[in-house]
Amino acid sequence: MPSRVRTMAPHVVDTHEARVASHEAPLVLRLEQALSTLPDAERTAVMASIGFQGGSVGAAMELGLEVDDADAVTRNGLQLLRAALADLDAHGAPLT
Repeated sequence: MPSRVRTMAPHVVDTHEARVASHEAPLVLRLEQALSTLPDAERTAVMASIGFQGGSVGAAMELGLEVDDADAVTRNGLQLLRAALADLDAHGAPLT
């Protein structure tokens, strides 16, 4: 038997994203701040490769580099990003 569509009150739908977004907002802000500290090439490589899921090929296309070189720039950017966020655990909570 197919499931029936159930309606939800507008206030439930309207506030769901706000609750999720407000919970993640500090972590997203930290990530944006950390990304802004990266050199331009590393930031572009990380965003193209990881953020936009283009992988090394996407980073290479954005940077105009060979794939191996773009991969190296991406790895360097990720190391810098990890260092900038080293005070947080895998869930975004501060390390004590």
